[in-house]
Amino acid sequence: MNTNNTQRLAGKTAVVTGGSTGIGFFTAKAFLDHGAKVIITGQNPDRLNAALEKLKNEASSEEHKGRVHAVKADVRSLGQLTALAEETNKIFDGRLDILFVNSGVGGKLVPVEEVTEELFDFVMGTNFKGAFFTVQKLSPLFTNGSSVIFNLSAIHNKPAPVFSIYAASKAAGRSLVRSLAVHFAPKGVRVNSVSPGVVPTEIGKDEDPEKMKAVLGTIVTQFTPFKRPGTSEEIANSVLFLASDESSYVTGSDIFVDGGMSA
Repeated sequence: MNTNNTQRLAGKTAVVTGGSTGIGFFTAKAFLDHGAKVIITGQNPDRLNAALEKLKNEASSEEHKGRVHAVKADVRSLGQLTALAEETNKIFDGRLDILFVNSGVGGKLVPVEEVTEELFDFVMGTNFKGAFFTVQKLSPLFTNGSSVIFNLSAIHNKPAPVFSIYAASKAAGRSLVRSLAVHFAPKGVRVNSVSPGVVPTEIGKDEDPEKMKAVLGTIVTQFTPFKRPGTSEEIANSVLFLASDESSYVTGSDIFVDGGMSA
């Protein structure tokens, strides 16, 4: 929520992938509250439309409602990412100031011996391949001053056997952030990431919710100094900083928003 009446993103355009739930939804809301025009994406049309209506219903004005749009897109499909870029080009008149690469999956919590090729391809295909091609397809719309933010995970910096593929996909994302930061710097485009700790969201709930709850509970109680999970709003605030001009000299960086877990 915008509590200081400062429109930190006034006039800017933003795409939030995976914006129908969790961190993506609350980040989209923060962007809107601070004056941006926003496109949210998702692959489930029911959840996507529900999120769009919720964002509009919580809008403070008709003008606010008119600044949010939804586009169905699965980041694992290059065809759908191409269509997303075309739709973004139309809605935003050829300019994209902010891209929050947020879509991701957790996958099953299994030890290395039980990782299947299907699971490997699903997690890496979404979290790494999908993230890379999201940036590639939307990059023609970047301008001097554009900001790209990846949603990674603090787990990429901590050993966790049952998270092997998930952690590897996020570590690959961290490396990609560095490479893209150097690549896009001559164009005046910044590339950074946030790495959340334990944040209750919809990710992983379809796999084994009780096992996921137990594992994440252990991470909170044993490895997180604050002894509590974070919230989607807290992550959104850090993304907002990286999206705004306040971080104009920040690129290639990763902000841990994890209650001290990485420490």
